[in-house]
Amino acid sequence: KVYKNEGRKSMNILVTGGTGFIGSYFVPLLLEQGHKVRLLVRDEKRAKEQFGEQCEYHVGDVTDKRSLKGCCEKIDVVFHLVAKSGNELPTKENFEIYRSINVIGTKNIIEECNNIKKFIYISSTAAMGLVKDNPITEKSKCEPYLPYQVTKYEVEELIREKCKNGFPGIIVRPTKVYGVNEANYSYMTLAKLVKKGVFFKIGKGNNFTSNVYVSDFAQALVKLVDNGRIGETYIITSEKSIDFIKSGQVIADELGVDFKVIRVPAWFMICAATVEERIFLLLGKKPIVTKRNILMTIQDRIYDISKAKDQIGYQPMVTMEDGIKKVIDWYKEEGLI
Repeated sequence: KVYKNEGRKSMNILVTGGTGFIGSYFVPLLLEQGHKVRLLVRDEKRAKEQFGEQCEYHVGDVTDKRSLKGCCEKIDVVFHLVAKSGNELPTKENFEIYRSINVIGTKNIIEECNNIKKFIYISSTAAMGLVKDNPITEKSKCEPYLPYQVTKYEVEELIREKCKNGFPGIIVRPTKVYGVNEANYSYMTLAKLVKKGVFFKIGKGNNFTSNVYVSDFAQALVKLVDNGRIGETYIITSEKSIDFIKSGQVIADELGVDFKVIRVPAWFMICAATVEERIFLLLGKKPIVTKRNILMTIQDRIYDISKAKDQIGYQPMVTMEDGIKKVIDWYKEEGLI
């Protein structure tokens, strides 16, 4: 496909992590708007299979400073998507692994950013940890705990400090990004349970949650090329949250099945997860579920996205209900469920 500039000012843009799930939606939008895109990649052949000659390619790795030399030459805007994510528990070894990519890797990229107009860091609401505010805003107190959460927050703090000295940084905090072609299959476990007619509901609350459909997130990122304020942080998610049982009902409707809600006391799951977590740590293995997982599940996660709407022009188009339907239909088409 040949993309044309429809009167917009063309920018030279570097994207790290552009060949991943988010990049597969985001990079085509940049090209469609006439921007010149350079991708930082480890495998140029594989990247070209995805984007062909529409992009420039710089072969390098964020953990190897020498390989990054020149990656930001003549670049106006940098989108830094590369990160190691996961739910590994806090251990010295895990922190070292996550910091090597998330913190040191970001520092290495920043050192190459001379004369750029914007550095847009893709963080995560995970960097906030468990937040009890309702709704959650960019000003809510952050209490990260897991290595992924802590290292994402450390980079945020690094960027905020650099912005005080003129660095053109902007921080973006999406909630979980999901959608068609997602490798993590965010709704697969839930869909399999619903298909069996079983649905476990932990605690007495509504368990509201809010994820962002990948096309909406890509749209928000593209808007940041021209919008957004230096030094600011923006939460990006869906317009409205959805409660846990409603999520199950949407899945059941798409699968054409009925399901029964089995309620499990929150205290029981917290105790069970705590014991399981300690046993797995002693065995040197990753726990199946942790106490923090349970606490996140029973907590309502409702976000205020008014700042992103006002300053970026963000307009989410895919509701949680429609997004879940799209994903379940994709699972069915691929024979995954």
